[in-house]
Amino acid sequence: MTERDRGIRDPETWDEDLAGLLGRLRDDTPAPGHLKQRIMARIRAEPAPRWGSLVSWFLSPRPIRVSPALGLGLAAAATVLLLALPSGPDSPVALGDTAADVQVVTRFVFVAPQASSVHLTGEFLEWSEDGVPMVDPRGTGVWTVDLPLDPGVYQYSFVVDGREWIPDPLAVSQVDDGFGRQNSVVIVTRET
Repeated sequence: MTERDRGIRDPETWDEDLAGLLGRLRDDTPAPGHLKQRIMARIRAEPAPRWGSLVSWFLSPRPIRVSPALGLGLAAAATVLLLALPSGPDSPVALGDTAADVQVVTRFVFVAPQASSVHLTGEFLEWSEDGVPMVDPRGTGVWTVDLPLDPGVYQYSFVVDGREWIPDPLAVSQVDDGFGRQNSVVIVTRET
């Protein structure tokens, strides 16, 4: 009896044996015809999770039918509600008061102890190199400026000593400026 007959393979033919085995296990080998039906039947038999059907119900489009009388009633109720709201200088909502009417004083702070001057620039200043001069009143290297801005999202940067543009390391977000540098982002919201 040879080693091959006893199931012991010759190490020199392992590569050939492995290649033959892998050839039989390729992806294009067809599965038995009934296998797909059995798998799909088993999947369908599984109960759907409750939250999945609830989400599906909310996300499914449905027609909403409103009679003209109900639509008119809802419009009248909304009008009465708006007229009932207080409107005056002390009210939280004054009719005719839009976000564009209110500027928010926004403080910018930059720490640069070695700088002799720091200017703030950004979209709100048309990226002027001169920008707005920042002050270091105590001489500690903490430069500040308060700037009134309309509510919105703005990109900005600091210009140190008139030549070095530096993004704000304390900013919530940075964006690529398209020229190989980063700009900082500030979100100005209306104070309530």
